[in-house]
Amino acid sequence: MKIIVALDYTNPLDALEMAAKLRHHVDGFKTNHTLWSQSVYIKDYTEGKELFVDCKLWDTPNTVKQVVQKIVDKGATMTTICTHNNEAVFEELEQFSDQIKLLGVTYLTSWSGSDLLDILHYLPKGADVMWRENIERVKKYGFSGMICSPKDLAVVKPLAQDMITVCPGIGSNKGQVRSVTAKQAIDLGADYLVIGRTITESDDPIRTIEQIREELINTL
Repeated sequence: MKIIVALDYTNPLDALEMAAKLRHHVDGFKTNHTLWSQSVYIKDYTEGKELFVDCKLWDTPNTVKQVVQKIVDKGATMTTICTHNNEAVFEELEQFSDQIKLLGVTYLTSWSGSDLLDILHYLPKGADVMWRENIERVKKYGFSGMICSPKDLAVVKPLAQDMITVCPGIGSNKGQVRSVTAKQAIDLGADYLVIGRTITESDDPIRTIEQIREELINTL
């Protein structure tokens, strides 16, 4: 199990300050659209750990390829690609599969079951069908893993064998409707936990990380 801290800041200096503080206590950092261009600087604080650029790319094949190349050039080790892209996108991305962990993102932790129906129209077929179809689509192109809520792991893990599962929505996060505790996520089989404000907005982020790790060790 690895802990990645989400640096959900708009000011890059705040993100760099937090990365410097936590660099020896976590397994990596995540940036989103707001800060991904600053990832090259955050890389200085990862020291061989994960640098996760989370852009959930969904665009034309050439555009997605160009953005992923820039992400690779900035030293990132993980990035997210929307599994609803067409096949041509995945064909373009296969060349990067040995340079960066490509992670498929399908069903956001901020979505409820009704959102799944309204946005993806999958509920009549069932969430298990959705996961199977999307995992099969990306796995053959060298994707390393899937992004999913820990609540979906019972379905995802058997389908995504030999792939990692990266789980956001850990702790009490605004906008997340399918969140769980770190302990629950590990009990359900998560490989990576992405934790943001639970750590970064705590009075003592380092102590919060230590408490999470202690809780997880006690469950093993």
